[in-house]
Amino acid sequence: MRRPPSYSDSFLIRSPSLQNTPVLEPLVIPDLHSVKELEPLNLDDPPLYHTVVIFVLKGALHIFFISSFESLFYFLYVSSSENAGIKNTIDAYYGPLVQSCNSWSNSSKMLLLDIMNYEINKTTIDREGNAAALTRSTFNTGLLHLSIGYSAICLLVIGLTSLIIYLKKIQVEWQKLILEHLAFVVVLALYEYFFYITIIYKYTTVTTPELNQYIVDGLFQCAS
Repeated sequence: MRRPPSYSDSFLIRSPSLQNTPVLEPLVIPDLHSVKELEPLNLDDPPLYHTVVIFVLKGALHIFFISSFESLFYFLYVSSSENAGIKNTIDAYYGPLVQSCNSWSNSSKMLLLDIMNYEINKTTIDREGNAAALTRSTFNTGLLHLSIGYSAICLLVIGLTSLIIYLKKIQVEWQKLILEHLAFVVVLALYEYFFYITIIYKYTTVTTPELNQYIVDGLFQCAS
């Protein structure tokens, strides 16, 4: 439909001399509902490999901090505690015997020395004990190096992913990422320490009366 004439167009209608003037085409407004809407570009979603690289980085950081803490906690604290526990069990028999040595008579000492010299080769026992201690120390040192190797592998993965992030200009909130993982490891360390102190360390192993029963029953079985 044509638009109604405005006051500025009135002279075209009322002037006979201008009857042959071309008529202006009507203004046509298209139906907005018929225009196909363009899908908006989603600029917020990063490429898939960005997500994969960040995921690998977070996993490597997570494992690195945990493996480093576990290595330090076990080899510096738990292992020495376990060795002390074994020695305390032996001291239940060995301690009273050594403490009573001063009250022994000379004849008792001579008799014990003769029996030990006849039945036990002290030189061989010392040599085997020192060799076993060296073997144990070497083996446990190898385990420590292996645990350090696990942490080094994680550190290598962290370095490679960080290089990819730098080259590809991937957005990473480094401060937030590091602080989150450090906070997690601190919480985990506190939990493991208190769990070890309150549960594992207080766990009751085989008692001295049970060991006495085991040894005496074995001796009677041999004698019968």
